[in-house]
Amino acid sequence: MDCCNEGACTKLDEDILDIPLDDPDANAAAAKIQASFRGHMTRKKIKGGEMDRKAKDAECANSTRGGDLRNGD
Repeated sequence: MDCCNEGACTKLDEDILDIPLDDPDANAAAAKIQASFRGHMTRKKIKGGEMDRKAKDAECANSTRGGDLRNGD
């Protein structure tokens, strides 16, 4: 079964075809959108890594050890 209604797919196809691919303004806008999204994903990835690192640091600080390494025990 086709998910498109009568005429809905042709309207979408017409909208896509109306975008000039050699337009410098359209290319600049697309590059800006892509850069913003890539920056967002990088910040999200870095923030997630910091959360993991903080959790590991807290886990290490809370762990109990048999002796103090500074005294050589």
